[in-house]
Amino acid sequence: MAITRVWIKEGCISCGSSEGNCPEVFKVKDEGATVIEGVDYSGLEEKIKEAAKKCPVDVIKYDEDDDVLAEMFAYDDGASNEAT
Repeated sequence: MAITRVWIKEGCISCGSSEGNCPEVFKVKDEGATVIEGVDYSGLEEKIKEAAKKCPVDVIKYDEDDDVLAEMFAYDDGASNEAT
């Protein structure tokens, strides 16, 4: 699954773990870590997940695009359900 969005909730303690695990996406500042804007998450999914897993205060969050579920619930608008 592709990661479509990454954010950091309030409560970051600026420990450096996020940037240490994935410097392509995270930048630590005095007031907490931030997500670098405009980053293409392709190929960085595992590093982002690892950064979130290792966050000591559990504030790194991400959304994934679940194409499989979308396909499971898709239907054909052109199909006819009329009885003959």
